[in-house]
Amino acid sequence: MQLAITILSDSPFDAISELILSTVSSGCRIADIKSSRFGELHCAYLLVEGNWNQLAKYESMLHAIEKKLHLKIHSTRIEKKRQSADVMPYIIEIIGLENNDALSKVVLFLGDKEVDIEEISGRRYQAPYLEAQLFSTRLVISIPTKVSLFQLRDELMYLCDELNTDLIFEPFRN
Repeated sequence: MQLAITILSDSPFDAISELILSTVSSGCRIADIKSSRFGELHCAYLLVEGNWNQLAKYESMLHAIEKKLHLKIHSTRIEKKRQSADVMPYIIEIIGLENNDALSKVVLFLGDKEVDIEEISGRRYQAPYLEAQLFSTRLVISIPTKVSLFQLRDELMYLCDELNTDLIFEPFRN
């Protein structure tokens, strides 16, 4: 069994260290962990694994951490692990003028093609030597083997041309 956890905190070291220590003491294992800063807040995402009684013990520890550090922790149990179907992992990077419409259109396009988005990250920054604001987005996607890779890439490149954005489309490499 797994437990997906998200936290928002203005004291990242205390929250992360408490979560990791309680994982160990409950007998659970961290399967995945990510954290980053958004403005003044620190966000962390954990995927913790264990049997049902270890996760129950861990969940009660989360409530104590929440009260002790005055933060909000959200957790959700995942009963079964995700089945890995026949998929090809790819990375898409999209760079263009700041335009929230471009990102939403790419996400909708991928959804229409039944392509899963595994991870998404992006940031806004000022272009060197210019006043223009750019937005760069990186998506890790899972393309079902039934989807034509050539056709998907072609249609996505056409969409990005219409949106006046650059596209990098390449296989995922660790």
